Amino acid sequence: MMIYFGVQQGNKQQQIERKVDYSYKNFAKTNSNVKDGVLVLAYHRILKKNAAVEFAQDVSKNPQLQQYNVDQTIFMHQMKWLKSHHISVWSMDEFIKHSHENTISGKHVVLTFDDIDTTLPRNAAPTLYDLRLPFTIFVITGRVGSNLDGEQLATWQEISKLSNHPEVTVGLHTNDLHYQEDNKPILSTSSISKKSIISDYKKSYNKIKNQLGITPTVFAYPYGSQNVTLTQYMYRHGMQGIFLLEPGIVSNDLPNILQGVPRFVVTNTNFDELQSWLKK
Repeated sequence: MMIYFGVQQGNKQQQIERKVDYSYKNFAKTNSNVKDGVLVLAYHRILKKNAAVEFAQDVSKNPQLQQYNVDQTIFMHQMKWLKSHHISVWSMDEFIKHSHENTISGKHVVLTFDDIDTTLPRNAAPTLYDLRLPFTIFVITGRVGSNLDGEQLATWQEISKLSNHPEVTVGLHTNDLHYQEDNKPILSTSSISKKSIISDYKKSYNKIKNQLGITPTVFAYPYGSQNVTLTQYMYRHGMQGIFLLEPGIVSNDLPNILQGVPRFVVTNTNFDELQSWLKK
């Protein structure tokens, strides 16, 4: 399955991903004067090393295999480092509360996961549960249980089991709008109507309520690209936090931060830059 993902993903997506630098070089040095803030971390796939995965990474030029995938052993090390260094890992409720009230003091981390493929419940969740680290999952409700570009998404049964755990918050990641057109996320184009955008949001919202019996209050944009119309609509209708995919520290001096929360995409190699800031 992962070989298909690594070899067959389209050239358009590859072109976009090559433009993104997730190294965060000199991040700690540049932000050394920031003493109070939150790093919201974004993960996608947590992979166990095996022959198929290694082959896909070797033969494919798809940057997603390098940037969006984190080895399970590295992920476990990252989580254990947070725990052993007594880094404050906030739940989504804590993050929303302190951000809304401008009461962020000290340094904190929020853990989020996008798409929600089968590697989350199998390879990541057990570690998070064992360490008692809260995390948030953003679900593509229209693709649950299906194959997305070679990525096998978790089933409703698997997501329901996650949602029942006290450490887990479930958020939205659109229903059917997790795709691109002419190298751009569809929500960033003018080819989709306001009616279609709002309709997709409502479908996603209602599916989470119907399938899991919960009311979602957070949303993450596919590819991190914001649509102003949708953001305004969601915020007026109960979304408490709307998340992007661009690096930045959430602090008290950022107006309307919950309408466009920055997140750091974590890779196999960039966590040390974030560690350096958290340790200071």
